[in-house]
Amino acid sequence: MSQGKDVSSGAAGPAGLSRRQAWERVTGVPMVALAVIFLVVYAWFVLDTGASPELDSWLGRVDVAIWVAFVADFVIRFGLSTRRWHFVRTHPLELLIVLIPPFRPLRLVRAAVLILGSLNRHSLSHRTRLSVFVGTSSVLVLTLCSLAFFDAEYGVEGSKVLNFGDALWWSAVSVTTVGYGDVYPVTTEGRLISLVLMTFGIGLISFAIGTTTTWVIDQLKAVEESSDRADREINALVAEVRTLRAEVAALRPTDEQHPADNAKPVGADGR
Repeated sequence: MSQGKDVSSGAAGPAGLSRRQAWERVTGVPMVALAVIFLVVYAWFVLDTGASPELDSWLGRVDVAIWVAFVADFVIRFGLSTRRWHFVRTHPLELLIVLIPPFRPLRLVRAAVLILGSLNRHSLSHRTRLSVFVGTSSVLVLTLCSLAFFDAEYGVEGSKVLNFGDALWWSAVSVTTVGYGDVYPVTTEGRLISLVLMTFGIGLISFAIGTTTTWVIDQLKAVEESSDRADREINALVAEVRTLRAEVAALRPTDEQHPADNAKPVGADGR
């Protein structure tokens, strides 16, 4: 009988991986590449506000092709899983991407998850990986929310968003909880994006501050420990020098111990 059945994702593959895990390992880099391409296509589509139907049509075809690739990846992973409904329940975002193709902001989140997940595959230290994760997450959250907000608000009656710079400004003041109120959403989709940005933005800022504070404290502890270690080494060296001086002093001859050393030489006749 064959051994190594995986209870959740099908028969075991190479190196003890399940079939679904093996598939995810093989398709990890291509899916991240597709996610990056989708981000570029989405940004191009949103920011190209001029009348260019041919370009919009071409970008639309690329968008559909990437959506088909996401759907195929989800269906294959679903088919390779033995606990399929558990897989569906634990991947609700990807299911919504499959079921609601026009809702592009969902694919933005999926793309961000793929890109951030790829960071864990690099052989970096925990501190470095955490710093890269926080920095990348901050840039992605601000950029993606700005794009989605601009897509929802631009050209709408009563909107304060006249260009992408307004959307970036809105993201910056929202994520830092400043909220000047000069730019605000007037559409339902814009308000939902604002809610997402405020929720994740505050958490991200708090996480970044906490990470920075921890790093500073660790550096101060390292300096203090280094100083203590140096003091201990200096004290030990001083003690060794004192011990050596005492030993040298004990070995040095004195007049009392060798009186003949100071006597004048005597001739052969004793005079």
